[in-house]
Amino acid sequence: MIIKKYGISLVRLKKEHIEMVRQKRNLGFIQDKMIYQKNISKCRQRRWFKSINNIHNYYFLIQYEGKFIGLVNGKDADYDNRTMEGGMFLWDKEYWNTHIPVIASIVMNDCSFFISNFKLITAKIVTSNNHALKFNLNIGYEVKEEKNGFVVMHLTKENYLKKIEKIRKGIIILSKDTELLSIKDISFEDDDKKSMKLLYTKLPGDVLNIVVNSKELIGKGDN
Repeated sequence: MIIKKYGISLVRLKKEHIEMVRQKRNLGFIQDKMIYQKNISKCRQRRWFKSINNIHNYYFLIQYEGKFIGLVNGKDADYDNRTMEGGMFLWDKEYWNTHIPVIASIVMNDCSFFISNFKLITAKIVTSNNHALKFNLNIGYEVKEEKNGFVVMHLTKENYLKKIEKIRKGIIILSKDTELLSIKDISFEDDDKKSMKLLYTKLPGDVLNIVVNSKELIGKGDN
């Protein structure tokens, strides 16, 4: 699954990507912004990927100008209550204070709220990560509670729409892309039949229709 919008691509995480992600995730300047701050072994990374490679978790590599610069995700998707937890980290410091993480967040949130019809996105931010806290507040998150070392934040569709309008106008100017995210921006060209069956066939009907209607669907109609 690949989402192409506003000049970036979000590429769904695959097994062949996880060693690169592990190495980036173990960088000291990334670790200290995470709730889990220990080094991650190859074995642990493989177990983790096996646990998240399903319909309840969406991990995407952020690709810009042909290279992977970070990871954005929605995890623990609850399709009954339409809630999930979001997160993002960029290992390429060159893009930290640019519009790229903003675009990645908007594309992910647009997909969650307007394509998959989620009602609430939560986030857990390390208390000392002031940059991430400010970033989330700017796009509509609200602080709900503080726990041992981290802050729990909530983002509703209503608050997101209120906050994002002005930001989106700036992104439209930069990217020259005036249309909102739609199914035409989502492709399954990189998925084989096995992946399609594992990751998409058990989705709720309204979300599954997005897959079925994609012109790039691989293995459409196969059992």
